[in-house]
Amino acid sequence: MAKVKYRVRERIPSDNQIGSHSFFAEAVISTDITSVELAKKIAARTGIKSYEAQAAIHAIADIVAEETLEGSRISLENEDGTKLVTIYPRVSGSISDKDVQDNPEKYNGAQVATEDMLTPDMLTWTLGSTVGTKYSKQFALNKQAQKVKYSATDVVADPDDNTQQGDNDNGGNQPGTGGSELEG
Repeated sequence: MAKVKYRVRERIPSDNQIGSHSFFAEAVISTDITSVELAKKIAARTGIKSYEAQAAIHAIADIVAEETLEGSRISLENEDGTKLVTIYPRVSGSISDKDVQDNPEKYNGAQVATEDMLTPDMLTWTLGSTVGTKYSKQFALNKQAQKVKYSATDVVADPDDNTQQGDNDNGGNQPGTGGSELEG
């Protein structure tokens, strides 16, 4: 069984309005696995040399980077054909009638947005990833969750209020941050 940990954090709205106070669960990441450590695990399982596995991992990472730049979607599957992770280019950007009406000089006095007004300089590109549904369901069935107790300082502000960040910038998911006392 997978042994995963979670903690409960408190969200207090910036205006302290009654009825908007809540608690939410957050996964606690216990370890970051480097490509060197991953290569050692692959070597132990397959019998190939650790440095060969590391070379393959680096090649895969480089190929994924190259292929996504070419607009490809890459699926990583296990030997059973179960898709574990899919990585793909993702784009966002939009233009609305309101945008056009708020900038009449930019759009020559137009009142309605048109397709050609959404230009490449208005787009934001990122990489997206998904976890295969079958693998995600398998993980959910086989995990063994344990609650981790943290101090009362693990309070986050309302999502609309960026004045409080909790105990670190990435939500406290780094090893050794916050507290470490396990609840029994």
